[in-house]
Amino acid sequence: MNIFSFTTHFGREEDCRIHFKEQRDKIGVVCKCGHKEHFWIKSIWSYECKKCRKRISLKSGTIMQNSNLSFLIWYKTMF
Repeated sequence: MNIFSFTTHFGREEDCRIHFKEQRDKIGVVCKCGHKEHFWIKSIWSYECKKCRKRISLKSGTIMQNSNLSFLIWYKTMF
């Protein structure tokens, strides 16, 4: 992938979030209570555990967990 195709695929924050969510869904999300089934709350871009109702952010459990940087900045940096 070159810079032009990267910008085409990941030119907006939402593009990066959608891609990251798709990849995260493939791996799976596990709540601290151990449950693996979740609801997706798109309005706040978070998962909610079906068992304990705890919300898990899209960045939670990743290198981006405590970062205030946007997904777009992270994607550009990783590229």
